[in-house]
Amino acid sequence: MNLTASLCELLACPLSGRPLQLVDGQLQVDDATQRYPVINDIPWVLPNAEHSLLDWGAKLNHFNQVLLSEVKALEAECKKAQGATLDRLERLLAAKKRFVRCVSELLRPVVSARVTRKPVYDALRDRAPSTQNLLSYEANLYRDWVWGEQENALTQDLVLAHLLQQSLGNMLVLGAGAGRLALDLHCELKPDITVATDINPLLMMCFKHLLDGKQLRIDEFPLQPRASEFVAVEHLIEGLQWPQGLHLLFSDATKPAFKPEAFNTVITPWLVDIQPLAFGRFVQQLNQYLPLGGQWINFGSLVFNQKRDLHCYGIEEVKQLAEAQGFNILELKTHEIPYLKSPYNAGYRMEHVWTWRAQKVAAVKPLHNPQTMPGWILDIQQAVPKNQYFRNFTITHRVYAQLTGEVDGKTSIAKIAKKVAKQNNMDVRESEVLVKNFFSDLVSQSD
Repeated sequence: MNLTASLCELLACPLSGRPLQLVDGQLQVDDATQRYPVINDIPWVLPNAEHSLLDWGAKLNHFNQVLLSEVKALEAECKKAQGATLDRLERLLAAKKRFVRCVSELLRPVVSARVTRKPVYDALRDRAPSTQNLLSYEANLYRDWVWGEQENALTQDLVLAHLLQQSLGNMLVLGAGAGRLALDLHCELKPDITVATDINPLLMMCFKHLLDGKQLRIDEFPLQPRASEFVAVEHLIEGLQWPQGLHLLFSDATKPAFKPEAFNTVITPWLVDIQPLAFGRFVQQLNQYLPLGGQWINFGSLVFNQKRDLHCYGIEEVKQLAEAQGFNILELKTHEIPYLKSPYNAGYRMEHVWTWRAQKVAAVKPLHNPQTMPGWILDIQQAVPKNQYFRNFTITHRVYAQLTGEVDGKTSIAKIAKKVAKQNNMDVRESEVLVKNFFSDLVSQSD
Protein backbone atom coordinates (compact mmCIF):
# COMPACT_ATOMS: atom_id res chain seq x y z
CA MET A 1 0.00 0.00 0.00
CA ASN A 2 1.53 3.35 -1.09
CA LEU A 3 -0.70 5.93 0.62
CA THR A 4 -0.08 5.25 4.31
CA ALA A 5 -0.42 7.39 7.43
CA SER A 6 3.38 7.77 7.55
CA LEU A 7 3.38 9.34 4.07
CA CYS A 8 0.37 11.57 4.72
CA GLU A 9 2.06 12.87 7.86
CA LEU A 10 4.88 14.32 5.74
CA LEU A 11 2.76 16.01 3.06
CA ALA A 12 1.89 19.69 2.75
CA CYS A 13 0.18 21.86 0.16
CA PRO A 14 2.81 23.11 -2.33
CA LEU A 15 0.95 26.42 -2.64
CA SER A 16 0.30 27.31 1.00
CA GLY A 17 2.53 24.93 2.98
CA ARG A 18 -0.46 23.85 5.07
CA PRO A 19 -0.71 20.18 6.14
CA LEU A 20 -2.72 17.78 4.01
CA GLN A 21 -5.17 15.18 5.21
CA LEU A 22 -6.92 12.35 3.41
CA VAL A 23 -10.66 12.98 3.05
CA ASP A 24 -12.95 10.88 0.83
CA GLY A 25 -10.10 9.54 -1.25
CA GLN A 26 -8.29 12.81 -1.88
CA LEU A 27 -5.82 15.04 -0.04
CA GLN A 28 -6.84 18.50 1.08
CA VAL A 29 -6.03 21.31 3.49
CA ASP A 30 -8.27 21.70 6.52
CA ASP A 31 -10.76 24.08 4.89
CA ALA A 32 -10.73 22.17 1.55
CA THR A 33 -9.64 25.26 -0.41
CA GLN A 34 -6.81 23.22 -1.97
CA ARG A 35 -7.39 19.63 -3.02
CA TYR A 36 -5.13 17.03 -4.57
CA PRO A 37 -6.34 13.76 -6.13
CA VAL A 38 -4.92 10.31 -5.53
CA ILE A 39 -4.27 8.63 -8.89
CA ASN A 40 -3.93 4.84 -8.81
CA ASP A 41 -2.97 5.07 -5.11
CA ILE A 42 -0.29 7.72 -5.84
CA PRO A 43 -0.94 11.23 -4.48
CA TRP A 44 -0.89 13.91 -7.20
CA VAL A 45 0.47 16.84 -5.20
CA LEU A 46 1.33 19.20 -8.05
CA PRO A 47 0.36 22.88 -7.84
CA ASN A 48 -2.77 23.59 -9.86
CA ALA A 49 -3.53 19.87 -9.78
CA GLU A 50 -6.55 19.98 -12.09
CA HIS A 51 -4.62 21.90 -14.75
CA SER A 52 -1.66 19.50 -14.63
CA LEU A 53 -3.98 16.49 -14.90
CA LEU A 54 -5.67 18.02 -17.93
CA ASP A 55 -2.29 18.78 -19.45
CA TRP A 56 -1.03 15.20 -19.09
CA GLY A 57 -4.38 13.87 -20.28
CA ALA A 58 -4.08 16.02 -23.40
CA LYS A 59 -0.53 14.75 -23.92
CA LEU A 60 -1.80 11.17 -23.76
CA ASN A 61 -4.61 11.91 -26.21
CA HIS A 62 -2.14 13.49 -28.60
CA PHE A 63 0.26 10.56 -28.18
CA ASN A 64 -2.57 8.19 -29.15
CA GLN A 65 -3.39 10.21 -32.27
CA VAL A 66 0.25 10.38 -33.34
CA LEU A 67 0.75 6.64 -32.87
CA LEU A 68 -2.47 5.78 -34.66
CA SER A 69 -1.46 7.97 -37.61
CA GLU A 70 1.90 6.18 -37.67
CA VAL A 71 0.07 2.84 -37.65
CA LYS A 72 -2.03 3.89 -40.64
CA ALA A 73 1.07 5.04 -42.52
CA LEU A 74 2.84 1.74 -41.79
CA GLU A 75 -0.19 -0.25 -42.93
CA ALA A 76 -0.11 1.63 -46.23
CA GLU A 77 3.66 1.10 -46.62
CA CYS A 78 3.34 -2.63 -45.90
CA LYS A 79 1.08 -2.98 -48.94
CA LYS A 80 3.89 -1.67 -51.17
CA ALA A 81 6.85 -3.44 -49.53
CA GLN A 82 8.23 -6.94 -49.92
CA GLY A 83 11.01 -9.17 -48.71
CA ALA A 84 13.18 -7.96 -45.83
CA THR A 85 11.62 -4.49 -45.97
CA LEU A 86 8.16 -5.96 -45.46
CA ASP A 87 9.43 -8.04 -42.53
CA ARG A 88 10.89 -4.95 -40.87
CA LEU A 89 7.77 -2.83 -41.42
CA GLU A 90 5.43 -5.57 -40.16
CA ARG A 91 7.55 -5.95 -37.02
CA LEU A 92 7.40 -2.21 -36.43
CA LEU A 93 3.65 -2.09 -37.15
CA ALA A 94 2.81 -4.84 -34.67
CA ALA A 95 4.98 -3.20 -32.01
CA LYS A 96 3.40 0.25 -32.50
CA LYS A 97 -0.08 -1.26 -32.06
CA ARG A 98 0.99 -3.01 -28.84
CA PHE A 99 2.75 0.10 -27.56
CA VAL A 100 -0.23 2.42 -27.89
CA ARG A 101 -2.44 -0.11 -26.10
CA CYS A 102 0.10 -0.57 -23.30
CA VAL A 103 0.67 3.14 -22.65
CA SER A 104 -3.03 3.94 -22.86
CA GLU A 105 -3.83 1.27 -20.31
CA LEU A 106 -1.09 2.38 -17.92
CA LEU A 107 -2.25 6.00 -18.04
CA ARG A 108 -5.99 5.42 -18.15
CA PRO A 109 -6.40 6.89 -14.62
CA VAL A 110 -4.82 10.17 -15.78
CA VAL A 111 -6.97 10.81 -18.84
CA SER A 112 -9.55 13.55 -18.43
CA ALA A 113 -8.99 15.98 -21.31
CA ARG A 114 -11.15 16.10 -24.44
CA VAL A 115 -9.58 14.99 -27.69
CA THR A 116 -9.03 17.71 -30.28
CA ARG A 117 -7.94 17.21 -33.86
CA LYS A 118 -4.27 16.30 -34.29
CA PRO A 119 -3.34 19.28 -36.54
CA VAL A 120 -4.73 21.72 -33.97
CA TYR A 121 -2.82 20.03 -31.15
CA ASP A 122 0.36 19.84 -33.24
CA ALA A 123 0.21 23.57 -33.92
CA LEU A 124 -0.42 24.49 -30.29
CA ARG A 125 2.20 22.13 -28.86
CA ASP A 126 4.81 23.28 -31.37
CA ARG A 127 4.32 26.89 -30.30
CA ALA A 128 3.85 26.24 -26.59
CA PRO A 129 6.36 23.52 -25.63
CA SER A 130 6.37 22.11 -22.12
CA THR A 131 9.33 20.91 -20.08
CA GLN A 132 8.35 17.25 -20.39
CA ASN A 133 6.35 15.24 -22.87
CA LEU A 134 4.81 11.83 -22.31
CA LEU A 135 7.79 9.95 -23.74
CA SER A 136 10.49 12.19 -22.28
CA TYR A 137 13.11 9.87 -20.77
CA GLU A 138 11.21 6.77 -21.93
CA ALA A 139 14.56 5.04 -22.49
CA ASN A 140 15.17 5.27 -18.73
CA LEU A 141 12.48 2.64 -18.23
CA TYR A 142 14.40 0.08 -20.28
CA ARG A 143 17.72 1.15 -18.75
CA ASP A 144 16.31 0.68 -15.25
CA TRP A 145 14.53 -2.64 -15.74
CA VAL A 146 15.82 -4.41 -18.88
CA TRP A 147 19.39 -3.95 -20.09
CA GLY A 148 21.07 -1.30 -17.90
CA GLU A 149 22.73 -3.41 -15.21
CA GLN A 150 26.18 -1.92 -15.81
CA GLU A 151 24.96 1.66 -15.61
CA ASN A 152 22.59 0.94 -12.72
CA ALA A 153 25.34 -0.73 -10.69
CA LEU A 154 27.79 2.13 -11.36
CA THR A 155 25.20 4.71 -10.37
CA GLN A 156 24.32 2.88 -7.17
CA ASP A 157 27.98 2.48 -6.21
CA LEU A 158 28.77 6.16 -6.81
CA VAL A 159 25.82 7.32 -4.71
CA LEU A 160 26.43 4.73 -1.97
CA ALA A 161 30.01 5.96 -1.62
CA HIS A 162 28.57 9.15 -0.12
CA LEU A 163 26.00 7.41 2.07
CA LEU A 164 27.34 4.24 3.65
CA GLN A 165 28.75 5.95 6.73
CA GLN A 166 25.84 8.35 7.15
CA SER A 167 22.63 8.30 9.17
CA LEU A 168 19.76 8.47 6.68
CA GLY A 169 16.52 9.02 8.60
CA ASN A 170 13.76 9.88 6.13
CA MET A 171 15.06 9.77 2.54
CA LEU A 172 13.68 11.61 -0.51
CA VAL A 173 14.58 10.88 -4.14
CA LEU A 174 13.62 13.86 -6.29
CA GLY A 175 13.13 13.00 -9.97
CA ALA A 176 13.13 9.23 -9.41
CA GLY A 177 11.95 8.47 -12.97
CA ALA A 178 11.34 4.75 -13.48
CA GLY A 179 12.50 4.10 -9.92
CA ARG A 180 15.47 1.73 -10.08
CA LEU A 181 17.90 3.86 -8.06
CA ALA A 182 15.29 4.71 -5.43
CA LEU A 183 14.41 1.03 -4.96
CA ASP A 184 18.05 -0.13 -4.86
CA LEU A 185 19.03 2.50 -2.30
CA HIS A 186 15.98 1.82 -0.15
CA CYS A 187 16.66 -1.92 -0.06
CA GLU A 188 20.40 -1.47 0.52
CA LEU A 189 20.32 1.29 3.15
CA LYS A 190 16.96 0.66 4.86
CA PRO A 191 16.13 4.28 5.81
CA ASP A 192 13.14 5.01 8.02
CA ILE A 193 11.11 5.90 4.91
CA THR A 194 11.89 6.56 1.25
CA VAL A 195 9.71 8.75 -0.95
CA ALA A 196 10.34 8.65 -4.71
CA THR A 197 8.87 11.59 -6.63
CA ASP A 198 8.51 12.58 -10.27
CA ILE A 199 6.22 14.60 -12.53
CA ASN A 200 6.13 12.13 -15.44
CA PRO A 201 3.11 9.83 -15.06
CA LEU A 202 4.29 7.22 -17.57
CA LEU A 203 7.50 6.45 -15.67
CA MET A 204 5.76 6.53 -12.28
CA MET A 205 2.85 4.36 -13.42
CA CYS A 206 5.28 1.80 -14.84
CA PHE A 207 7.17 1.75 -11.52
CA LYS A 208 3.92 1.39 -9.58
CA HIS A 209 2.77 -1.41 -11.92
CA LEU A 210 5.98 -3.34 -11.27
CA LEU A 211 5.92 -2.72 -7.50
CA ASP A 212 2.40 -4.16 -7.46
CA GLY A 213 4.01 -7.44 -8.55
CA LYS A 214 2.63 -7.28 -12.09
CA GLN A 215 4.50 -8.14 -15.27
CA LEU A 216 4.93 -5.28 -17.76
CA ARG A 217 5.00 -6.12 -21.47
CA ILE A 218 6.20 -3.09 -23.41
CA ASP A 219 8.07 -2.38 -26.66
CA GLU A 220 11.30 -0.44 -27.04
CA PHE A 221 12.01 1.49 -30.26
CA PRO A 222 15.80 2.08 -30.47
CA LEU A 223 16.71 5.42 -32.04
CA GLN A 224 19.50 3.81 -34.10
CA PRO A 225 18.71 0.07 -34.40
CA ARG A 226 21.81 -2.09 -34.71
CA ALA A 227 19.96 -4.48 -37.01
CA SER A 228 16.57 -4.73 -38.70
CA GLU A 229 15.22 -7.07 -36.03
CA PHE A 230 15.91 -4.36 -33.44
CA VAL A 231 13.64 -1.77 -35.04
CA ALA A 232 11.23 -2.75 -32.25
CA VAL A 233 12.06 -4.97 -29.28
CA GLU A 234 9.33 -6.41 -27.08
CA HIS A 235 10.26 -6.70 -23.40
CA LEU A 236 8.59 -8.64 -20.61
CA ILE A 237 9.60 -7.06 -17.32
CA GLU A 238 8.90 -9.15 -14.24
CA GLY A 239 7.01 -7.69 -11.33
CA LEU A 240 8.76 -6.65 -8.12
CA GLN A 241 8.12 -7.04 -4.42
CA TRP A 242 7.08 -3.75 -2.82
CA PRO A 243 9.37 -3.20 0.19
CA GLN A 244 7.98 -1.73 3.35
CA GLY A 245 8.65 1.99 3.74
CA LEU A 246 8.95 2.90 0.03
CA HIS A 247 6.38 5.43 -1.24
CA LEU A 248 5.62 7.11 -4.56
CA LEU A 249 4.42 10.67 -5.13
CA PHE A 250 3.69 12.94 -8.05
CA SER A 251 5.30 16.27 -7.14
CA ASP A 252 7.45 19.06 -8.54
CA ALA A 253 10.91 19.21 -6.98
CA THR A 254 10.95 23.01 -7.27
CA LYS A 255 7.69 23.38 -5.32
CA PRO A 256 7.97 21.24 -2.18
CA ALA A 257 4.89 19.15 -1.37
CA PHE A 258 6.15 18.30 2.11
CA LYS A 259 6.27 19.92 5.51
CA PRO A 260 9.48 21.87 6.09
CA GLU A 261 12.51 19.78 7.12
CA ALA A 262 10.61 16.50 6.55
CA PHE A 263 13.69 14.60 5.29
CA ASN A 264 17.15 13.92 6.64
CA THR A 265 18.54 12.85 3.25
CA VAL A 266 17.65 14.20 -0.21
CA ILE A 267 18.99 12.63 -3.42
CA THR A 268 18.84 14.39 -6.81
CA PRO A 269 19.77 11.96 -9.62
CA TRP A 270 20.04 13.54 -13.10
CA LEU A 271 17.93 16.49 -11.93
CA VAL A 272 19.78 19.73 -11.15
CA ASP A 273 20.61 20.51 -14.79
CA ILE A 274 17.17 19.76 -16.31
CA GLN A 275 14.80 21.32 -13.77
CA PRO A 276 13.54 24.77 -14.89
CA LEU A 277 14.88 27.08 -12.15
CA ALA A 278 18.30 28.70 -12.18
CA PHE A 279 20.56 26.54 -10.02
CA GLY A 280 20.76 28.94 -7.07
CA ARG A 281 16.98 29.27 -6.91
CA PHE A 282 16.60 25.50 -7.07
CA VAL A 283 19.02 25.00 -4.17
CA GLN A 284 17.08 27.64 -2.25
CA GLN A 285 14.00 25.44 -2.60
CA LEU A 286 15.98 22.29 -1.83
CA ASN A 287 17.02 23.86 1.48
CA GLN A 288 13.39 23.64 2.64
CA TYR A 289 13.35 19.83 2.58
CA LEU A 290 16.11 19.38 5.16
CA PRO A 291 16.82 20.31 8.79
CA LEU A 292 20.18 21.71 9.85
CA GLY A 293 22.70 18.90 9.50
CA GLY A 294 20.62 17.18 6.82
CA GLN A 295 22.46 15.87 3.77
CA TRP A 296 21.99 16.36 0.04
CA ILE A 297 23.45 13.79 -2.37
CA ASN A 298 23.65 14.78 -6.02
CA PHE A 299 24.40 12.58 -9.03
CA GLY A 300 24.39 13.57 -12.69
CA SER A 301 25.41 16.05 -15.35
CA LEU A 302 25.97 19.79 -15.08
CA VAL A 303 24.95 20.48 -18.69
CA PHE A 304 22.33 22.99 -17.64
CA ASN A 305 19.02 23.23 -19.48
CA GLN A 306 18.92 27.02 -19.41
CA LYS A 307 18.43 29.53 -22.23
CA ARG A 308 20.85 32.09 -20.81
CA ASP A 309 24.62 31.54 -20.61
CA LEU A 310 24.51 33.31 -17.24
CA HIS A 311 22.79 30.26 -15.71
CA CYS A 312 24.95 27.53 -17.31
CA TYR A 313 27.34 27.16 -14.38
CA GLY A 314 30.67 25.43 -13.94
CA ILE A 315 31.51 23.40 -10.84
CA GLU A 316 33.19 26.29 -8.99
CA GLU A 317 30.06 28.41 -9.46
CA VAL A 318 27.90 25.48 -8.31
CA LYS A 319 29.89 25.26 -5.07
CA GLN A 320 29.56 29.00 -4.46
CA LEU A 321 25.82 29.02 -5.18
CA ALA A 322 25.25 26.02 -2.92
CA GLU A 323 27.13 27.76 -0.11
CA ALA A 324 25.07 30.93 -0.61
CA GLN A 325 21.90 28.85 -0.14
CA GLY A 326 22.98 27.20 3.10
CA PHE A 327 24.92 24.11 1.94
CA ASN A 328 28.50 23.07 2.50
CA ILE A 329 29.73 20.56 -0.09
CA LEU A 330 31.82 18.10 1.93
CA GLU A 331 32.64 15.49 -0.73
CA LEU A 332 32.91 16.13 -4.47
CA LYS A 333 33.87 13.65 -7.18
CA THR A 334 33.71 13.44 -10.96
CA HIS A 335 33.35 10.34 -13.15
CA GLU A 336 32.79 9.22 -16.73
CA ILE A 337 30.12 6.57 -17.17
CA PRO A 338 28.18 5.04 -20.10
CA TYR A 339 24.73 6.53 -20.55
CA LEU A 340 21.77 4.57 -22.00
CA LYS A 341 23.99 1.87 -23.51
CA SER A 342 21.28 -0.29 -25.05
CA PRO A 343 22.40 -3.55 -26.71
CA TYR A 344 19.83 -2.84 -29.43
CA ASN A 345 21.04 0.68 -30.29
CA ALA A 346 23.99 1.45 -32.56
CA GLY A 347 25.13 4.40 -30.49
CA TYR A 348 25.43 5.59 -26.92
CA ARG A 349 27.40 8.29 -25.15
CA MET A 350 29.80 8.62 -22.26
CA GLU A 351 28.61 11.12 -19.66
CA HIS A 352 30.77 13.27 -17.43
CA VAL A 353 28.90 13.21 -14.12
CA TRP A 354 29.38 14.86 -10.75
CA THR A 355 28.56 13.39 -7.37
CA TRP A 356 28.64 15.26 -4.11
CA ARG A 357 27.51 15.14 -0.51
CA ALA A 358 26.49 18.49 0.91
CA GLN A 359 25.34 19.30 4.42
CA LYS A 360 22.77 21.95 5.28
CA VAL A 361 24.52 24.42 7.55
CA ALA A 362 22.10 27.35 7.39
CA ALA A 363 18.41 27.86 6.76
CA VAL A 364 17.23 30.17 3.96
CA LYS A 365 13.77 31.44 3.18
CA PRO A 366 11.86 29.69 0.39
CA LEU A 367 11.16 31.48 -2.86
CA HIS A 368 8.10 33.68 -2.58
CA ASN A 369 6.88 32.50 -5.96
CA PRO A 370 8.96 29.76 -7.62
CA GLN A 371 6.82 29.76 -10.77
CA THR A 372 8.69 29.78 -14.07
CA MET A 373 5.56 30.88 -15.95
CA PRO A 374 4.04 34.39 -15.84
CA GLY A 375 0.85 34.92 -13.86
CA TRP A 376 -1.34 35.44 -16.91
CA ILE A 377 -0.54 31.88 -18.03
CA LEU A 378 -1.17 30.34 -14.62
CA ASP A 379 -4.39 32.36 -14.20
CA ILE A 380 -6.21 32.18 -17.52
CA GLN A 381 -8.64 34.90 -16.43
CA GLN A 382 -5.88 37.52 -16.56
CA ALA A 383 -5.31 39.61 -19.69
CA VAL A 384 -2.54 38.51 -22.04
CA PRO A 385 -0.08 41.45 -22.22
CA LYS A 386 0.57 43.08 -25.58
CA ASN A 387 4.31 43.17 -26.19
CA GLN A 388 6.91 43.03 -28.96
CA TYR A 389 7.11 39.24 -28.91
CA PHE A 390 3.45 38.89 -29.86
CA ARG A 391 3.69 41.65 -32.46
CA ASN A 392 6.60 39.86 -34.15
CA PHE A 393 4.81 36.52 -33.88
CA THR A 394 1.69 37.98 -35.50
CA ILE A 395 3.61 39.46 -38.43
CA THR A 396 5.51 36.22 -39.04
CA HIS A 397 2.45 34.00 -38.98
CA ARG A 398 0.36 36.42 -40.98
CA VAL A 399 2.91 35.90 -43.78
CA TYR A 400 2.71 32.11 -43.28
CA ALA A 401 -1.09 32.23 -43.49
CA GLN A 402 -0.87 34.43 -46.57
CA LEU A 403 1.42 31.97 -48.35
CA THR A 404 -0.56 28.83 -47.54
CA GLY A 405 -3.80 30.68 -48.30
CA GLU A 406 -2.64 31.16 -51.90
CA VAL A 407 -2.45 27.40 -52.45
CA ASP A 408 -5.44 26.48 -54.63
CA GLY A 409 -4.06 23.70 -56.82
CA LYS A 410 -3.66 26.09 -59.77
CA THR A 411 -1.19 28.80 -58.75
CA SER A 412 2.58 28.36 -59.07
CA ILE A 413 5.31 29.44 -56.67
CA ALA A 414 6.35 32.10 -59.18
CA LYS A 415 2.86 33.67 -59.15
CA ILE A 416 2.58 33.45 -55.36
CA ALA A 417 6.01 35.08 -54.98
CA LYS A 418 5.08 37.89 -57.35
CA LYS A 419 1.93 38.63 -55.34
CA VAL A 420 3.83 38.53 -52.03
CA ALA A 421 6.49 40.88 -53.43
CA LYS A 422 3.87 43.40 -54.51
CA GLN A 423 1.99 43.27 -51.19
CA ASN A 424 5.14 43.65 -49.10
CA ASN A 425 7.19 45.98 -51.35
CA MET A 426 9.85 43.31 -51.94
CA ASP A 427 12.17 42.49 -54.79
CA VAL A 428 10.49 39.78 -56.89
CA ARG A 429 13.61 37.62 -57.18
CA GLU A 430 14.18 37.75 -53.42
CA SER A 431 10.51 36.90 -52.86
CA GLU A 432 10.81 33.87 -55.15
CA VAL A 433 13.75 32.51 -53.11
CA LEU A 434 11.97 33.08 -49.79
CA VAL A 435 8.67 31.59 -50.93
CA LYS A 436 10.40 28.58 -52.47
CA ASN A 437 12.37 28.00 -49.24
CA PHE A 438 9.18 28.31 -47.20
CA PHE A 439 7.38 25.62 -49.17
CA SER A 440 10.51 23.46 -49.26
CA ASP A 441 10.76 23.55 -45.46
CA LEU A 442 7.03 22.92 -45.13
CA VAL A 443 7.18 19.83 -47.34
CA SER A 444 10.30 18.44 -45.62
CA GLN A 445 8.61 18.74 -42.21
CA SER A 446 5.61 16.75 -43.44
CA ASP A 447 7.70 13.78 -44.61
